[in-house]
Amino acid sequence: MFRSKIIPVTLTIAVALGGAGTIFAANSHQDDEQQEAAAVLNAKTSLLQATAAAEQHTGGKAIDAGIENHNGKVIAYDVKVVKGNTVQKVLVDLETGKVLRVTAAKSEHEEDGGHEDE
Repeated sequence: MFRSKIIPVTLTIAVALGGAGTIFAANSHQDDEQQEAAAVLNAKTSLLQATAAAEQHTGGKAIDAGIENHNGKVIAYDVKVVKGNTVQKVLVDLETGKVLRVTAAKSEHEEDGGHEDE
């Protein structure tokens, strides 16, 4: 009898805690999106201008653009540019529109930290 009461109670607690974690994660993601939106709205440089700066600096063509976050803080526009057979990640300052850094872009697979099945 005792065991039959513990299992439903344990299950209820596990579901409640799991739901709280999901709510926290959703709120955290929503906060990140709000911070990104505020940063872009307050920026002196538009995403279009940042994309043009990245293309001009590298001589390539933009294929993706977004926001670069570091420790929850928006730091720059992140523009992926392709030139020849390489893809470069170009960080462009939100305020000045100047290129801050150009690095080799990681593939989505590398960014996720996944490993291919062999």
